[in-house]
Amino acid sequence: MSIYLTKEMFEQNLNTRFWLLDESSQPYALDLVEFANGHSTPRQEQFSLRFRGDRDQIFPQRIYPIKHDSMGDFDLFLVPIARDETGTFYEAVFNRMIPAGKDHAQQDPVQDPAQAQVR
Repeated sequence: MSIYLTKEMFEQNLNTRFWLLDESSQPYALDLVEFANGHSTPRQEQFSLRFRGDRDQIFPQRIYPIKHDSMGDFDLFLVPIARDETGTFYEAVFNRMIPAGKDHAQQDPVQDPAQAQVR
């Protein structure tokens, strides 16, 4: 089951380790190093995340299964955006409509992973 990912969930887990699960047998460590609010309105939510991984490994832009100790398992669209002496950086951007009459923090969990990508 996928969860509805809120910006508060990521804010609470800033500077913690996430695990990218690709086709290899080993999970790949990503540290959430930055959270940035976008221009949100009562009807639209915008924020972005920046992760840092190993400098010598670059994963292409695509949707990856992610695991986190407190947030659980979910899919996330990651884009490699930079590389320096400290690692390779990936960005995830959230830009979604908030249904009328609902606060984004009160959203119901998303049952279908395909629906999680649309929201």
